[in-house]
Amino acid sequence: MFARQLLLLLLALMLLPACSLSTKKVGDVDARIYANRETGLSCLPREINRCADASPLLDFGKTATRAGRHHLTLVEFGEDALLLRIHMIRAAQRYIELQNFILRGDDTGVLVLNELLNAARRGVKVRLLLDQMFSFSDVEYLVHLAMDHSNFEIRFYNPSFYKAEMAKHDWVSGIACCFRRVNQRMHNKLLVADDVAGLLGGRNIADRYFDYDTNYNFKDRDVLVFGVTARQMRESFDWFWEGPRTVPVQHLRDVAAQILKDEPSELESFQPAPRLGPLLEQAADPGLVAERFVEPAMEVKRLEYFSDLPRKHAFPDEATPELITQQLYDVLLSARQSVVIQSPYMVLSRRARKVFRELRDNNPDIELIFSTNSLASTDADTVYANTHRHKKRYVKRIGFQMYEFKPFPLDAPDFFPRWPRLLQEKKRGIKSKSVVSGDNSVISMPAPRSGLHSKSFVVDGKVSMIGSHNFDPRSEGFNTENGLIVWDETFARKLEQLIRRDIEPQNSWVVAMKPDTEQSKTAMAPVPKTMPEFKPWSYSSTSVYELAEGREPLPPGSPDFYRNYYAVGSFPEVVRTRRQITVVFLSSFFFFLEPVL
Repeated sequence: MFARQLLLLLLALMLLPACSLSTKKVGDVDARIYANRETGLSCLPREINRCADASPLLDFGKTATRAGRHHLTLVEFGEDALLLRIHMIRAAQRYIELQNFILRGDDTGVLVLNELLNAARRGVKVRLLLDQMFSFSDVEYLVHLAMDHSNFEIRFYNPSFYKAEMAKHDWVSGIACCFRRVNQRMHNKLLVADDVAGLLGGRNIADRYFDYDTNYNFKDRDVLVFGVTARQMRESFDWFWEGPRTVPVQHLRDVAAQILKDEPSELESFQPAPRLGPLLEQAADPGLVAERFVEPAMEVKRLEYFSDLPRKHAFPDEATPELITQQLYDVLLSARQSVVIQSPYMVLSRRARKVFRELRDNNPDIELIFSTNSLASTDADTVYANTHRHKKRYVKRIGFQMYEFKPFPLDAPDFFPRWPRLLQEKKRGIKSKSVVSGDNSVISMPAPRSGLHSKSFVVDGKVSMIGSHNFDPRSEGFNTENGLIVWDETFARKLEQLIRRDIEPQNSWVVAMKPDTEQSKTAMAPVPKTMPEFKPWSYSSTSVYELAEGREPLPPGSPDFYRNYYAVGSFPEVVRTRRQITVVFLSSFFFFLEPVL
């Protein structure tokens, strides 16, 4: 009896992913949407610019496109990144394409959605493509979006079980029956306006990516592209939009059921959170937009936009030269003097380790720098466990200079220009409405915790990359990714300066091998008695080091390194022992999950 029930369960699980709507239901849903959604425009037909805001940014993009030139602007600050998105949406006259891994229903996420709807209502064709797994899943709200206006379309990539909202048992069932399919995610991020300006990088759409989360904020990076590359970005968007794993939200089973069951209703009028008021005013200021995003634009010699195909190969062994990971490795293998990488997660695949060992063997003195998160600054403890497991391999065998970002870097007021307002908002008790994870801050502080989320590298100070690729097994084998490779020394030097500031002693710790016993007796800098060190049952041959006061920063391996630095344990500033034990346990016994994490 039990065997029969188990067999039925397995058969049911195998069939669940194929539970798409019948052809009849698709027709019924579409008919209802076409009959009820708005087709009129808030902008008079004689307004050929669709009542768009005046935009020196899009004007510059048109000029660059006509001249066949490439111009780029680095976007480092979160609030600037949100202001830029709002301005591009308001300035578009014909098309807007927005593709993202995550869009949350918090203050900034709902603001972006309503700005997109407003653009559609004035006559702009708007397409929004999101990965289903971690984006907002409010079925009622999705019904409203699907039925709002004929110029607005929203689709989900690879929705598990053809549903918007996943219950806990759905996750278990999905992993049990269809691990590969459920784990295949769209990690691309881009925004394109009128085919003349595009934005890409590491940011998702939520408060913590735009410096509006009073609990935890990401230090992230975008690049604004002017010219013909924006059209290439839109073409890659089209691949996904028309791809076999992309589904209109109205065709998801739970959304369709509500559309067919209930009478259509309009969205409630939207009022942005009061703290967003100053930003919205600035987004409408052409002079400010020109000053922040057009005037700093750099003309570059050569660039290449890359994107995975919507149906990515499973693992690197199946890779072909067309896969973007191979393109990135080809650039890395050209290094002779230095590789400076920044990624939130240092979980190098077997293939990546081979590449860096080859670089080290061919160029013994090459400088390999990796800027990443500490346990105290990360948003993913389980992923960090794999970093912890391989630190010796990264530091000793490959020779990386590995730097871990601090949760409260001293340069935070420079990294986050909203810092004074964030302190005030936190004091007043303002919190994000939709939080990815609970408050796992390390120590009680009046400021938000910070973490790295940017994904970039610079080779020999000449070639650089900015995109969504994390240089980990997920980015190689499971996630689709996109980004920009730039061959320009001025741009590369600027990017490298930004990363090197993040690894300065006031902002990051350095990971190094523990010295041998005799060396430690004579060479170690004095350790402040106030620094606790957690000592788990699993011995680690590496430690995290802090620069001693008054000493000069040195790279690990320098003769005086241990005179200038003192050890602060494996997990500095993490005061919750449970987090530390979890990391050690996972790194010791669950290493087989590395590709998934």
